[in-house]
Amino acid sequence: MNASPQEPFKSKLFFCWLALITGAIGGHWIYAGKKRFWFYMLTFPVSAFAGWVDTMRFGLMKDEQFNAMLNPEYPADTKQTTGAVVVSVALSLAFAMTGLMATLAMVFQWYFSGMVS
Repeated sequence: MNASPQEPFKSKLFFCWLALITGAIGGHWIYAGKKRFWFYMLTFPVSAFAGWVDTMRFGLMKDEQFNAMLNPEYPADTKQTTGAVVVSVALSLAFAMTGLMATLAMVFQWYFSGMVS
């Protein structure tokens, strides 16, 4: 009997926190076993925003969709959204908005100071 080893269960909580903390280098995709992390490594400064967006996207995703995408061998109705997932989504929103506002402030500063014409 050739029983293939079952894929390890991917936790939504761990995935979202990895996306929040190591999203700039694609750490959450390494955990998921996908090769998308190369994109994050190549676009490092901008990819921090992509990691925060992934935290929000996957944190707010329905558990059935998340399990269908990353845990196809397990029951789709496995509950994974907890308060800690919601906290990671809130923090990623805060980090993304802070980064966006800081970027806009610097661009306006450079534009109106005459550095960029």
